[in-house]
Amino acid sequence: MKILKTLPALLLAATLFSCNTQSPQQENNTTVAENGDLQVYYFHFSKRCATCNAIEAETKVALETFYADQVKEGDVAFISVNLDEEDGKKMGEQLDVSGQTLLLVKGDQRVNLTNEGFMNARTNAGKFHEILKSNIDPML
Repeated sequence: MKILKTLPALLLAATLFSCNTQSPQQENNTTVAENGDLQVYYFHFSKRCATCNAIEAETKVALETFYADQVKEGDVAFISVNLDEEDGKKMGEQLDVSGQTLLLVKGDQRVNLTNEGFMNARTNAGKFHEILKSNIDPML
């Protein structure tokens, strides 16, 4: 019975450390926003698994679906950060991130949605979109 309680954590840890699919090069915006805008960061490495790619893709879909106007106006921004690149390492250090992480940042507010992303982005995108929305709405 105890193994059933720890199984989700073990699966998440295995997923985090098993990303090995090569991903296309992404542009990095390596400036932490100091204004009141919402920054949605996805930190990743060069080699990514299907779930890592799904988190990035589905986060973009959710932002385009729910916040197109705010994205267009610059009030909400998605920033993909490769931790294998020098600028990405610096950004990770600024935000205290060392591995795959989905992070919402607005001023001093920070919401880490990494676990929700790994659990839902590939298998239940609709639920993942709603989780994003329910965490972003109060920050706007």
